[in-house]
Amino acid sequence: MTDLSMELMMLLWASILYVSQIAVAALAADVQNGVAWGLGNRDVIPAVPGWGGRAQRAHANMAESLLPFACLVLIAYSSGRMGELSALGAQLFLISRLAYALLYIGGVKVLRSLAYFGGLIGMGMIVVQVL
Repeated sequence: MTDLSMELMMLLWASILYVSQIAVAALAADVQNGVAWGLGNRDVIPAVPGWGGRAQRAHANMAESLLPFACLVLIAYSSGRMGELSALGAQLFLISRLAYALLYIGGVKVLRSLAYFGGLIGMGMIVVQVL
């Protein structure tokens, strides 16, 4: 087992999710454009349609969300202000972001947006715990 707090454990898993999303988006681009393109300089980057494009956009959105989440977790941890609310918020963030990625790649519209807001609520819970 590990001595990591729940918040830090969720940050670890969120980082793993982020890297996984890079792999899925890259795989989609390679399937669309060919392995030779993927191994090349990619001077021209054509748009990837369908699920591959959605995978790329989901990854970009995760990139935008991971930094503030990481900052909040590290602030809570370094200030010693972690608690049940921040732990639950971190869990909600991770679950919401995983759901968001799967729903976005799958082309599900409304539920995807709800999952996005779930991640924001999770971050808000950490803020409330810290303040």
